[in-house]
Amino acid sequence: MLQLTRLSQLSNTPGHSMIQLEHDYTGLDFSANIKTINPSVTDGTGIYLGSYLQSVTKNLALGVETLYQRQAPGQEELTASYLLKYSGTNRDWIATAQLQPAGMLQATYYHKLSSKVEVAADLQLIAAPTRRDAVATVGCRYDLRMAMFRAQVDSTGKVSMLLEQRFAPALSFLVAGEIDHFKVCLVVENCCHVN
Repeated sequence: MLQLTRLSQLSNTPGHSMIQLEHDYTGLDFSANIKTINPSVTDGTGIYLGSYLQSVTKNLALGVETLYQRQAPGQEELTASYLLKYSGTNRDWIATAQLQPAGMLQATYYHKLSSKVEVAADLQLIAAPTRRDAVATVGCRYDLRMAMFRAQVDSTGKVSMLLEQRFAPALSFLVAGEIDHFKVCLVVENCCHVN
């Protein structure tokens, strides 16, 4: 399967325009993606990404992602990260790990418990010479007949939730809130959204 995507945002303010070009290709047992953000044909500046994910077995896939960034002639950066994806036989759960440069690791777990309930967890570790940090997040999603509820909590003390009540196909009511226990800050939003 082949897919090409173009996203652009033009602005009269210098430096605020953006263009993104993306090309996806999915084969029988692999997927490849190339993406460029703000490419310049005159001096080669921009951000260029490429990723490749190959199935090794029915449940295991390995991949690599490269990032080339050139902000100005003479200012370039090239990095690579390595990916691992393991999924259940019934595809009801997926575990991933991504090893990034400078000692960064991100691991995720997603499980579809039923047709209405999903849970997920995310762990981000930084083990660089100048910084050591870790953040863990767990979340859930409940789909009801005319509503959807999402909640998450992380190890930094943030708790957030979103409730969307649908009254009609084009009318829904949203209530969202977030509290940061360590910063003791409370934000509550509600709105009525009409499509």
